[in-house]
Amino acid sequence: MLELFNKVLVIAAHPDDEILGVGGTISRLIKMGKEVDILIFTDGSSTQYFNDSALLEDKFEQAENACKVVGARLLPRLDFPDMRLDTVAHVDINIALGKVISQGAYDTVFVQDRTDVNQDHIELYKSAMVACRPAPGQKVNHLLSYYVNSSTEWGNMLNKKPFNPNVFIDISSTIDDKIAAMEKYEAEMRPYPHPRSSEAIRNSAKYFGNMVGTAYAEPFHLVFTKS
Repeated sequence: MLELFNKVLVIAAHPDDEILGVGGTISRLIKMGKEVDILIFTDGSSTQYFNDSALLEDKFEQAENACKVVGARLLPRLDFPDMRLDTVAHVDINIALGKVISQGAYDTVFVQDRTDVNQDHIELYKSAMVACRPAPGQKVNHLLSYYVNSSTEWGNMLNKKPFNPNVFIDISSTIDDKIAAMEKYEAEMRPYPHPRSSEAIRNSAKYFGNMVGTAYAEPFHLVFTKS
């Protein structure tokens, strides 16, 4: 399936979502000669770490370093409020996201799944559905949602319709890239057995890989594809 993707946008509500969900796939795409951009939609720390501008800058420096590990380009960050996207008018998120997608002429978009326990993730999924919906002139041919360790699994417990992957991308050759990139997020990593520990990230990829007969995989839900 990766052969169908050429210019890819990975939408992340917060710094680290992109690596947790798509890090191994990003690295594979880059090694195939594809183009991958990362968009971090919120300021990343204004709620969790109130009034700590130094930490905000540190997190985006870590994001830049993580993107370098997997070879992606980090787009200029947007400054929507962290953990408060549900307080922003839906149309404002739609407009901002639609502008990035349109200007970038992406054929493939990855976004967090709608079943996630994190409300920012849900809001971005809804706006991606608006910005990427098939219509005359729409360049997006593939929209996929992704799984985020320490967030999606808890959403599964709360939703009648849990995250239901129907695409599994083999990252056996890039699992080490994914973990090395995630380790750049020093403020977000935790000791094992936390889901954001290096060992747990590896275990999660192993679990999904073993479901489809590979050593490691990342799971996605294919929202739509057209070709």
